[in-house]
This record gives sequence, structure tokens and C-alpha cells, in this order.
Amino acid sequence: MSIIITVLLLGIIVFIHEFGHFITAKLFHMPILEFSIGIGPKLISKKINTTAYSIRAIPFGGFVSIDGMEVETGKEVENGFNSQNPIKRLIVLFAGVAMNFLSAIIVLFMLFTITKTVPPTSVTPKIKTILESSHSNNILKVGDIITSIDGVKINNWRELTVEMSKLNNEKYNNQDIEIKVNRENKEVILKTKLTYNEESKTYILGVEPEMPHINILERAKLSVVSFFSILSEMLKGIASLFTGKVGMNQLTGPVGLTKVVGEAYSSGGFIILLNFFVFLSINIGLVNLLPFPALDGGRIIFVLLELVGIKVNKKIEEKFHIVGFALLIGLMAFIVFNDIRNF
Repeated sequence: MSIIITVLLLGIIVFIHEFGHFITAKLFHMPILEFSIGIGPKLISKKINTTAYSIRAIPFGGFVSIDGMEVETGKEVENGFNSQNPIKRLIVLFAGVAMNFLSAIIVLFMLFTITKTVPPTSVTPKIKTILESSHSNNILKVGDIITSIDGVKINNWRELTVEMSKLNNEKYNNQDIEIKVNRENKEVILKTKLTYNEESKTYILGVEPEMPHINILERAKLSVVSFFSILSEMLKGIASLFTGKVGMNQLTGPVGLTKVVGEAYSSGGFIILLNFFVFLSINIGLVNLLPFPALDGGRIIFVLLELVGIKVNKKIEEKFHIVGFALLIGLMAFIVFNDIRNF
């Protein structure tokens, strides 16, 4: 079951990405030879007018083949990709990533609407409930807004949970914690101990926040803000790969993803799948933007060079992309091997 779910999830994300390339190429009247979901041998293919619509054997990928993108000696393609002006080519190349990012924002909006939840970065640390068995029960009050913990300023619920994690990581030793709160528009300084929670095996403050009710416009704004927050974290993750903070053996491929998706679906169902869709969509979009030959980002670099007056011979560019594609296949093989070894 987990294999089917993973294939469907990736298939939808790949379709959305390739549809971005497809629809913009159509907009500029570029001749499209094939729209394929999957790579490798064809399983199903139907030709409509001049375009073949295909499903191929390996579901982890896809492509839109635009006539005139590859260099063929002596062949001039009317409205072909390379005969278009650089701006149009940039739009087509960026469109796949743009569709991934847009779909992630839409699904985030759906999640906020369905679950009626708000990301912790948008929740004011205003106390709604206090655990009766906690040390803070007779010290904090419902309605208090926590403004700092041990001198660290707290602006939202996310910052509060991060600070609590730090206290746990520093091996909390039953000492008093200084908490500043806004109580009826007055600053009050309090001291309390944390309470050990058997279920989570951590020390907690024992309070829950007052969750805001948000309208449709606020949900739309939150969706965009959350998208950029996830994007920022993923950029840091990619940077960690290049700086060596994260090893190549920690990368997860399609086999490992199948296991993770299966476990997540078992514990959280449809909502967890929507969350996975968001993260995978942003991840696939970012990876495609990397300035590596054969990826969208690699092709974008050559078009940008052309825009600033540096025109690389198309045959040389094509060789770069062929080598890049071979390296990508090698990288994918390594990741799959690593997945199988750790499965």
C-alpha cells in the first residue's frame, strides 16, 4: 500500500511540475514532442496531433520534450525552443518550479482550512489552559501573555517551544525558571519550576495557548508565510550538504521515501499525506532550481548568460547537459543503493 501511495504522490507532483513547462510552451506556440510522467521504457503512449502523452516504467521523474531544445545539425525548427527569445525560454524553464511552489501554497491553505490550525509562529503565547498538576498552576494565570523565559524574549508560541527544548537539552535540574508575562497590561516577573511529563519524557511548563480564529484572507497570508518558512529551512538543509554538515549517506531516495510515507500514513492518514505533498513539492522545486546541468536550474544559467551577452555554443551546452544527466543517474543509483541498505 505504501508503494502505491508514494508512486501516486510523486506522480501528482511530477505531473504538476511538467504541466508548468507544458502549458507555458504551448502558450508560446512551441512544438511539444512528448509529455511524459515517469522515465525509462514506455508503458502507455497516445499521440494527439503532434504530441505524444506517455506514462513510463520508472515513476520517479518525468519530462516535456520540446522540439528545438536539442541541437540537430542542419535542422531549423519553426518556433522551436532555442529559436525563441531568452525571456520566453526562461518563463518555460521556471514554470515547472513555479507550479510546484504554487501547489504547495494551495495545499497549505487547504490544511489550515481543514484542520483549523495555525502555525506556531503565528500564535501569540497567551495562556488558555494550565495543567493542574504542573508547578506553574498557581503561579501563571489564564490570559497571561508570556514575553520572556530566563531572559530570552518570546514573541510567539514557536519561540516558546524552542526555548523549552533548549532547557531540556541543557539537562534541566529542577531550578527555578524566570518568566515575564503581560498580565492585564502590566509586566509581572514570576518564578516557577518545570514539570516532568512521563508521556513525552521531557520537562514542560504545563500550559497551552489560545488559538486564534482566522478568516480566509488571513489563511491565505499564513499559507504564503508558511511556504517561505519551509523554503528557508530547506535552503539551509541543502546548504548543509555542500558544507559537509550533512553527509550524502543521509539523503533519502524513492525506496526510503516509500517507508517514511507508509509509516506517516499509518499514523496520520490523509492530513499527513497533504503535509508530505507540501514538503515534497517544495523540495522537488528547489532541487530543480539547482544550477546543475540537465536540471532546470542548469538550463536557466545558460539562458541568463545569453541575456548578459555571453552566448555559449549550443552543441557545447548540450554536452554539459548530457554529462549532467549521467551524473544525476549515478547519484540516484547511489541514493537508491543507500536506501536499500538502510531499509
